[in-house]
Amino acid sequence: MATVLMYNLSPEKEIKLKNLCREMFLEAVTVEKADYGRTLGAVLGLSEDGEEMTAEDFADEMLYLHDLRGGMLDLFLNRVRKKKLGVALKAVSTPTNLTFTSAELHRELCAEREAIMNGMKAHEG
Repeated sequence: MATVLMYNLSPEKEIKLKNLCREMFLEAVTVEKADYGRTLGAVLGLSEDGEEMTAEDFADEMLYLHDLRGGMLDLFLNRVRKKKLGVALKAVSTPTNLTFTSAELHRELCAEREAIMNGMKAHEG
């Protein structure tokens, strides 16, 4: 099922995003800090965690968009923009990042944002 993982949103923004997800038939999941050391695949129920990892905490708002297909991603992002519910850190699921923990994804997104702000490429190649 298409799922939106939500991190560190204000209660008001969380309610509005959950309502938007419900309207679009998307599952909305608030990820608790206790789950930051689990892989994203495990949080989504797609895999099992191997070794339990301790993860650093982070306070930034973040969204992880899994399995939004056929124009659903653009539609979701446009509606988020129209409703002024912006979240700076967003990622779409890939086979690679499904193996990341939430904390690892957060670090990666922050590094990408900083590279882009400094006029550098976010990734080599």
